[in-house]
Amino acid sequence: MKRKFLGLAAVILALGASAFTLPATHATGKQVSYKWFSISGTRTLSQADSPSNATYLGEGETPPAGSENDCSGSGHQCVSGFSANQVTSTNQLNGSQVPMAIGYERQ
Repeated sequence: MKRKFLGLAAVILALGASAFTLPATHATGKQVSYKWFSISGTRTLSQADSPSNATYLGEGETPPAGSENDCSGSGHQCVSGFSANQVTSTNQLNGSQVPMAIGYERQ
């Protein structure tokens, strides 16, 4: 009887300890790829952009190199990222769209 009790106590203790042990996790680090556009005018950071104000620059996890050259200051969109479903197959904004990411700002 004593043996069974000790064995049962060991199993309960092991289960209890494993319940509070954090499992090893692996960070996926998956980044989102956006379609990046240069935005003309003075659109605020949360304002929708129209196709006539947006010039396609490229696609990637970060804005294309050199796209920040005309951007300085803050408060207005300069280079903005949009998801694939916000952009047409010819790389134009699909109507007015609010950006998913702001790469660079301008004054």
